[in-house]
Amino acid sequence: MEKPRVIITEEGRSGSVIYEEDGRRITGWWEFAGGDAIALVNMGGATEWRNGHSWAVERRTDILRIVAGEVVRQKAGGCKADIDEEGGWITIHR
Repeated sequence: MEKPRVIITEEGRSGSVIYEEDGRRITGWWEFAGGDAIALVNMGGATEWRNGHSWAVERRTDILRIVAGEVVRQKAGGCKADIDEEGGWITIHR
């Protein structure tokens, strides 16, 4: 297994977040938020993963943590990420 990578694109006040592993992809999206939240990321809910990303369902928690960590590392140093596993939401806070 190759090391997974996370690609973040920007298109104005939003963009995409792509998790890649061994030629497979899970594509989500992000947008800027307000208040203490800097950004919201959505990688798809649990049902969507069961139907479209069955290869990754058993590792969903780990993949969401990898994505959250990479978003903070690449774009929001010093911030923290809260993960809603069921909904696939990642909230980046100051």
